[in-house]
Amino acid sequence: MIKILYVHHGKGIGGAPLSLLFLIRELDRTQFQPTVLCIHESEAADLFRNAGIETLIDTKIKDFSHTNVLWYPWWQLPKIFIRLLQIPFSIQSASAFLQKRHFDIVHLNTSTLLAFGIAVKRAGVKVVWHIREPLQHGYIGLRRWFVRRIVDRNADLIIPICHNDAEQLLPSANIHVVYNFVDFNQFDTHIDGNTLRRKLGIHESAKMILHLGGINREKGTHIFIEAAKRILQQRDDVFFVVAGEIPKRKLRNILNGRFIYSQSIRHAISEKENKRILFLGVRSDIPELLAASTLLVFPSTVPHFARPLIEASAMSRPVIASDLGGPRELVLDGKTGFLIPPHDPEKLAEKILEIIDDQEKLRQMGKEGNMFAHEQFDAKANAKQIIDLYTILMHLKN
Repeated sequence: MIKILYVHHGKGIGGAPLSLLFLIRELDRTQFQPTVLCIHESEAADLFRNAGIETLIDTKIKDFSHTNVLWYPWWQLPKIFIRLLQIPFSIQSASAFLQKRHFDIVHLNTSTLLAFGIAVKRAGVKVVWHIREPLQHGYIGLRRWFVRRIVDRNADLIIPICHNDAEQLLPSANIHVVYNFVDFNQFDTHIDGNTLRRKLGIHESAKMILHLGGINREKGTHIFIEAAKRILQQRDDVFFVVAGEIPKRKLRNILNGRFIYSQSIRHAISEKENKRILFLGVRSDIPELLAASTLLVFPSTVPHFARPLIEASAMSRPVIASDLGGPRELVLDGKTGFLIPPHDPEKLAEKILEIIDDQEKLRQMGKEGNMFAHEQFDAKANAKQIIDLYTILMHLKN
């Protein structure tokens, strides 16, 4: 029996915990015994717990993020120093945890778990390091060098979720790219989206453009809204729907600028436009939202493996995304959707208008996207790749 500890860092329910949950569910329990350790008591911890997986919490362990999704700019210099000072104490806490339980493999679910990776390597346990986000370049590259070096020195196996993420790391024979994946039992093209349309007040004949990124600068919400405003000047049969987190007035969101950004988005929408630009907040019915949509848009401002793109393709919906690392691997330009220049709402509006009335093009792009998703992002096939890597890893000497 191979005992695996999965260490998860986040609080919310997003791509990282959902992908990890599916991977754990695919384990043959006659061969593998999984345990999840979360560094926060959170919705993510409940997700694993409710699935019947042994779930532990240790809030003394801190992570250090330097990714495109979360990093600390110069004006957060005190926080950078605090995070760096926490690393030795987190190594100590992780080491103490590992002394209490025996594991054959520790699988870290993000690049940010530097302290835990160091502790595991010191304990002589195999380290699998999942890289789910591209590293931030920063100002002079010192923190980037620090993160890359720790991952390279301590990981026995490194699994980036796309080639763009792999390119951020130091070259290594231990790197094996395994694309993030979609569960086709959940993302089923037979789902009827009209019920949800009726709940949202969107007529069956109207066009529904979906953005699954919440109100988030890195995911390009402002670009989506600017494109929507342009289109709404010409059309009265198009709805724009934003699903995902809406930052609340909390100290953390105020300090990192997310609340101010959210407010600027809401203030940019007129009363008339507000009837056709809908903010739904966090949703658990993503397959139904995709089924109800005409197409998905993801105008991210930073390189990013955008899980909504592969989910949309699985649901046979065309996609429009920024021409950046991540989306370039997830969109076949002109076949499954379009890649557009980042930071260009005018081009985004142009591409939306180009496709929304062409039913044959929508159908063909959706069909091509579904085929592409089955070839590249099938959950069972990609989870099996990781499980096979576990077996190979266990036969390698330390």
